[in-house]
Amino acid sequence: MLLLRGKIVRFRLSPEGEKALSELFSSSSVQALVEDVDELGAWILLDRQGPDDPRTVLLLKWDYFATAVVEVEPEVPTREKLDIGFRPKGT
Repeated sequence: MLLLRGKIVRFRLSPEGEKALSELFSSSSVQALVEDVDELGAWILLDRQGPDDPRTVLLLKWDYFATAVVEVEPEVPTREKLDIGFRPKGT
């Protein structure tokens, strides 16, 4: 789940999540910045006005969402050239 940390993620709430969070969110999905993840769920950033303002985070329990969509950058593969064969001694 470290893939979610530090990313903006769109969560589709589960029926249990819709019921539990109906006072906070009016739709069945929410997009938020994931501050951290742990065994309880994803800690998402709710309100932040400026860089010096305190952060308000909400625990979005694993059971409270059905899917999470996040954009990731593909890893650029590094290819190491392997020498195959024999080399003369001393080179």
